[in-house]
Amino acid sequence: MITIIHGNDIESSRNFYFAEKNKLKNPIFINGDGITYDQIFQALENNTFFEEEKELIIEYFFNKNKSTATEFKKIVEFINSNKNFSVLFWDNDEVSKASLAAFKNATVRLFSYPQTMFAFLDSIKPAQGQRLIKLFHELLKTTAPELIFFMITRQFRILLNQTGDQEAQIDEIKRMAPWQLSKFKNQAAFFKETQLLNAYNKLFEIEIGQKTGKDANSMEKSIDFFLLGL
Repeated sequence: MITIIHGNDIESSRNFYFAEKNKLKNPIFINGDGITYDQIFQALENNTFFEEEKELIIEYFFNKNKSTATEFKKIVEFINSNKNFSVLFWDNDEVSKASLAAFKNATVRLFSYPQTMFAFLDSIKPAQGQRLIKLFHELLKTTAPELIFFMITRQFRILLNQTGDQEAQIDEIKRMAPWQLSKFKNQAAFFKETQLLNAYNKLFEIEIGQKTGKDANSMEKSIDFFLLGL
């Protein structure tokens, strides 16, 4: 059996992945970053032959895999043709339809944020309060305010990382493609570094206020005030 778990809603996909992972008895774990056919073959061969079915877990096979096209095809053919083991894939972003189609009869679970989420996040710029609030309330029709707040905080953490010292990169940055980094850098250019820092500190205050009950406003109203103040 082949199971592929993917999507940009990493928290949800990760939770589902761990639930599926915990069902396995004695899985063999392989990091898909730079994986080769020989690694998979040897990992399976080096384990006991007395197991009824071997279980393989591969993370980051699709989005961080540096294998050549020939190597990738060889791995896919091996996994598709072998009935003696099951494979559980997890990736931290959405996998292309072409890559998914390469695996026959795979069970695919996609966890993704609505597209309106990214339209909203990409629109965050100074002096755009009313427009941002409109997009925010449109997003609220399908998404909890707590999740939106989490994504706003993540957005400002990444934007702040695009200013000043570029050597101290956070984890989200390290996993991004060049075009994604360019998009964030362009968005960060609309802000002064002090504006980004103040906004990030304000988000921290909102989080503490919501958790401790000191913020008399709802999360939705707190986000409204935050967006107006940009």
